[in-house]
Amino acid sequence: MELSTPDNESLGMLLRKLRLERSLDISDVAEETRIPPATIRAMEADDYSSLPALAFARGFYAIYSELLNLDQEEIVERFLSDYQQADFKGKADDASTNLQGKQIGSMAERPTHFLRTALGITVLAIILIGAGICWYAGYNPANHISQWLKNFQEPQIEIIEQTKSNPDSQ
Repeated sequence: MELSTPDNESLGMLLRKLRLERSLDISDVAEETRIPPATIRAMEADDYSSLPALAFARGFYAIYSELLNLDQEEIVERFLSDYQQADFKGKADDASTNLQGKQIGSMAERPTHFLRTALGITVLAIILIGAGICWYAGYNPANHISQWLKNFQEPQIEIIEQTKSNPDSQ
């Protein structure tokens, strides 16, 4: 359908007028197009600051224009033209671009907590398997460690006893 609108009629006013001519409610449009009702209201009010990111907004205008049997390319071009002339463009777009860049960058990074968790679970599994084997075999590693420590400390005790009993040997 060719757009023949008066010069003073905005894109949002056109969309609203055509929606009402077809006796469609905002909820009907939202259900049919899966565009959130708040976004439809913002589109019809030409409230570009309330629209989602530019890529989504372009798609929403294309979908909405298809529902109203309008030329999608013409509607999207008109939206982009109006969007570029909007006052908020410079400030809001820079902030959202920086925020989106950080989000995308953080999504691309490999999470380090996964590796730590996997390592922790592996160590815990090894300890539990070792404890299970010791329990099954009736082996008490504490006795083994205790005996090893006694053997390790005994030579030192003997050296100390030898120096006490024979002070002239030094």
